[in-house]
Amino acid sequence: MLQVVTSRSCRQLVKLLPSLTAQTLTVPKACTSTMSGDKFNLPERYVGSEKSVWVEYIQLALEHSPLNLGQGFPDFAAPEYVTKGLAEVTTGDNVLLNQYTRGFGHPRLVNALSRLYSKLIGRQIDPLSEVIVTSGAYQALFNTIMGHTSPGDEVIIIEPFFDCYYPMVKAAGGVPRFIPLRPKKTSGSISSGDWVLDKDELTGLFNAKTKAIILNTPHNPLGKVFTRQELEVIADLCKKWNVLCIADEVYEWLVYKPYKHIRIGR
Repeated sequence: MLQVVTSRSCRQLVKLLPSLTAQTLTVPKACTSTMSGDKFNLPERYVGSEKSVWVEYIQLALEHSPLNLGQGFPDFAAPEYVTKGLAEVTTGDNVLLNQYTRGFGHPRLVNALSRLYSKLIGRQIDPLSEVIVTSGAYQALFNTIMGHTSPGDEVIIIEPFFDCYYPMVKAAGGVPRFIPLRPKKTSGSISSGDWVLDKDELTGLFNAKTKAIILNTPHNPLGKVFTRQELEVIADLCKKWNVLCIADEVYEWLVYKPYKHIRIGR
């Protein structure tokens, strides 16, 4: 087991000292040498980062006990074939299932994903060189941004945006450039499709320093589904300036008529 002792954990440990005896507690040597210094302060790349909106939601929900609509809380169980399959694997005696697997994703899984997305994207995707399995969307976004962004690179972020985009770009040393979605009308009923990008404003953000644009469609939190015409504008600018389009399509299966999800990579 890997154990990391930080100044924060040392402070928490010291708070417990009055209730513990010498026979039950051994204070790590690191605690005596780092508690008073700043060696383990927040790394410079994270200084100025704001508290996650999810942390604020949870704190407010605990304090006021409202109906929390800020997060998803499924009220249904996992499909039976999933739980049965998991039970069979975890209770079986096949020791080969307890070994390290391929770091980029199990061969059976990446091959299945390749078959699925080759059809959806409209071209053959190599499972061993073009598919990587991550622990959720956060890791996928973090790996992509950290792996492609050098200090000073500009990354275009469409507002409003999923809260992790900005701190990830900052942590990579990138320069966030923002452009808002604006409603086409200001009166009457306004739907998610009424929120659009200004083409001239978007064009003006692209330059030689632009490394990437983060495109979230279907969009969180507005629910906007970008049209083919809108995607073509973004694609043309990316081609012109040799810019990476990071397509966050995590809600691709939650699109309902008359809207249709169109993948910019197709």
